[in-house]
Amino acid sequence: MRLRSILWGVALTLVAPVCRGEMIAPLKIPLLMSANFGELRPNHFHSGIDLKTQGRTGLPVYAMDGGYVSRVVVSPWGFGRAVYINHPSGLTTVYGHLKSFAPFIDEVVRRLQYEQEDFSIDCEFADGEIPVGQGDMIGYSGNAGSSGGPHLHLDIRDTETQDPMDPQEWLSQYITDDVVPEVRRLVVYTHAGEMENEARRLERKAVRSSAGVYTIDDAVPVWGDVSLGIEAYDRMTGTANKYGVHQVDLYVDDSLFFSTSIDRYSFDETRYINSFTEDGKIMRTYVAPGNRLKSIYKQVENHGILHIGEERPYRCRYVLTDYNGNQSVLNFSLMGTLQQPVEPQKSGIYFSYAVDNLYKKDDFSLFVPAGALYENIDFTRRKLDSQRYCSDTHIIGPDDILLHRPADVSIRLRRDEAADKSQYYLVRMKGKRVYPVNGHYENGWYKAKIRNFGSYAVAIDSVSPSIQPITPERWGSRGRVSLKIADAESGIRSYRGEIDGKFVLFELDGKTGRIHYTLESARVKKGGSHDLKVRVTDMCGNEQVYTGSFVW
Repeated sequence: MRLRSILWGVALTLVAPVCRGEMIAPLKIPLLMSANFGELRPNHFHSGIDLKTQGRTGLPVYAMDGGYVSRVVVSPWGFGRAVYINHPSGLTTVYGHLKSFAPFIDEVVRRLQYEQEDFSIDCEFADGEIPVGQGDMIGYSGNAGSSGGPHLHLDIRDTETQDPMDPQEWLSQYITDDVVPEVRRLVVYTHAGEMENEARRLERKAVRSSAGVYTIDDAVPVWGDVSLGIEAYDRMTGTANKYGVHQVDLYVDDSLFFSTSIDRYSFDETRYINSFTEDGKIMRTYVAPGNRLKSIYKQVENHGILHIGEERPYRCRYVLTDYNGNQSVLNFSLMGTLQQPVEPQKSGIYFSYAVDNLYKKDDFSLFVPAGALYENIDFTRRKLDSQRYCSDTHIIGPDDILLHRPADVSIRLRRDEAADKSQYYLVRMKGKRVYPVNGHYENGWYKAKIRNFGSYAVAIDSVSPSIQPITPERWGSRGRVSLKIADAESGIRSYRGEIDGKFVLFELDGKTGRIHYTLESARVKKGGSHDLKVRVTDMCGNEQVYTGSFVW
């Protein structure tokens, strides 16, 4: 694992070495990745790799090493069905988005689901409870949870810290890659003041001049303090997918100015990706004062800010390296051009990243705790009259701010007309989409925690969820009961299914909103008519009940 000193004043955290161990591939097919370790994702780095399963589900998944099942998670979202295995090497492997578990795991999981009367479970196990040998089949690949298509998600973690590490270190012999990274564009940010939202940006498209070599046609004229950003992706042999770049080095006048490399990180750090990137695509050199991400930065000069104070060209070179050592280069120049600094346009209130910030008016308050912001901002708030909602629409700016920690917002209702106060909820408006945010009502105000600035208002949800049976005339012949559940406003909180007055385990697919139960003779007596009851509750407490009967 490559390691360089960090030059910008953050102490290097020493991590105890983990035994590498010998592992086998989790699939018995040629391994191709649809996503690699450390890819840029909304609010997080990708914690593992995604292995293609030939566009289908149901491939056997094997334990990469011996050990014991330490945790099993079942959820309509996230990893869906996932198995965690602890190994004597000090490593934990995680297998996500499974279609189903192997029988020796499924028996334990289903018992726990029926004990808790809940499809979603998260259970931990001690050494010896569910032993696993290397090469044992632990489940079948699937598309469960928040998966965008059939694949196997694989994490390899340090068992003690749960830090994710790049699985390619253990699987490199199974994966071929001789394709260099691809460069899309360069962004130059000018820093005119101390506010994050005062920086201006200049964007240039990268031009490919030869294999692995990119250029910017003209020198970029700048003056004063600037930082840089690059949009780039890795490519791999045998696929058309794009991936995250393993290592990014920036040289200025042939001296290394900035370097990142992602081999492992801490989950406590992962949300700092919102400061590292712009829009989840552009990797920035600037390390904001509230950015506590340490593990990926290998060298950073002056917090990633370059001072342009001479009227001359500054020769710059980005070097992008993938895990296998394939490299691409972006050559460009910054031309020091004397110019008048742009005066920051301040229109709001100074919010500091380092301390608590409180804004309070007659009908609105916002508390942003220390550490929620990555940098100081020029905070603004305005409101619009709204006939649609129970409050004014409050627009919190800058609206592109993502918070590292939740902020507390309180909005006073203009029309406090709901007899049942639990029917109120907060909505966040982004473009044409509306997202529910759940909090609580208190004396004419609605209070909630938010993670984003933007437009907010208080809505009322008095509409019950919907339940729609799917081909009920075929439930008996197919041996499977299926329904679609949905809620158009505050979202679904819970659901429960019963047949002949007894709980049965309906599985929920979070992507489609479908629930289904495969009929079992041990729980439902075969050879007669059966009564079905499904109850669905939304986040505001509205309920819908479906009743029906079928023959099996």
